[in-house]
Amino acid sequence: MSISLYEATKLHTFRKFRLVSGVGGLDNPVDKVGILDWEFFSRQEGQFVHGEFVLTSLLFAKDHPEYIFEAVRDLIIDGASGLAVKNIYYSEMPPEVIELSNEKRFPIFIFDNSAYFEDIITEVNDRIRFADSFELMEAKVDLLANKQLDKNTVKEVALELNSHFCDKHLVIYLKSKKYLHDVTFMTFIEKAKKQKLFHKSTSLIKYQTGLLIVITWNDVIAVDKAIQSAYASLEEVALNIYDFHVGISCSHESLYDIDFAINEAFYAQKIAAYTQKDQMAFSEIGIYQILLPYCDDHWVRTFMRQMVDPILKYDTQYHSELLETAIVYVTHYGNAQKAADVLFVHKNTIRYRLSKIAEILGFKEDDESFFEQLSVAIKLHQLNQIQNR
Repeated sequence: MSISLYEATKLHTFRKFRLVSGVGGLDNPVDKVGILDWEFFSRQEGQFVHGEFVLTSLLFAKDHPEYIFEAVRDLIIDGASGLAVKNIYYSEMPPEVIELSNEKRFPIFIFDNSAYFEDIITEVNDRIRFADSFELMEAKVDLLANKQLDKNTVKEVALELNSHFCDKHLVIYLKSKKYLHDVTFMTFIEKAKKQKLFHKSTSLIKYQTGLLIVITWNDVIAVDKAIQSAYASLEEVALNIYDFHVGISCSHESLYDIDFAINEAFYAQKIAAYTQKDQMAFSEIGIYQILLPYCDDHWVRTFMRQMVDPILKYDTQYHSELLETAIVYVTHYGNAQKAADVLFVHKNTIRYRLSKIAEILGFKEDDESFFEQLSVAIKLHQLNQIQNR
């Protein structure tokens, strides 16, 4: 795995780096770090590899500024990700170099004597290795969440995530209400590890655009206190829990069930985000406990489409608001008065619209299964909207 140049700029050794051109290439990947000085004169094609971030003092161009353009051009041809110049001989780049850098989205930085090549190389390589471990952990969570593994394999993969895991466990999944870069999550986790804020039987794992916390234990614990303790530890690394939508799994007795716990946390977080709540436990999401795992199933989607599509078609043809009415009505558990209040219409208008929906779908007026089927179909429709976000 690589890191982006943007991620690299967050490192300690980059604190005095000044970006002079090529800002459009800050998302370029960095796979390794190289040094360019006398190598310039060898002019070997492919001397630097794709994804290599290059450091130089421009010693080779000390008396020949025209060499800078040639060097930058060759680095771009080789696929290097960017260039950092120590300001021993040059504190600015020639205009033609700036123009080429901007055109090719090739970032060029200038830095002073407070940063040493060796320190930069060491820190970047350490971050790349750190990113590699994150990618591996995320792949293992993917296995547990998305593959039908046998129970022995589930436990084996769990212990590969953390060999100190105990049997009893719960999972928390936090997803930010606003965009957070991967480097932010890495920084949170790195700080938490350095400060030893979590017990060795607990793991923090970056997963997609969120943070997964696996809490495990052997003895009897107060689950609520364990969750609050985890939140307090996150606050120690400047992570505000209220900036996230949080999903919490049920507590489980065996690591054989950690795949269920992970998905329970994911499902609860999705419903928390959809309902704009800060936090939801899987045990609180009601019928969504059985709808979410199967919302992509062919038969389930077919049922949803048979119910929702005719309503959508009618709305499109007659510019009506039947689907919105159905959603509000179901959301308020079939209370026509509350639906009327939300939609600023008379209660009888709600009743008329529901009667029209029943007619469109072929239900008889006194069919007691109408609300039941409509409710399930609308909830599936809402889940479909969540999945497509």
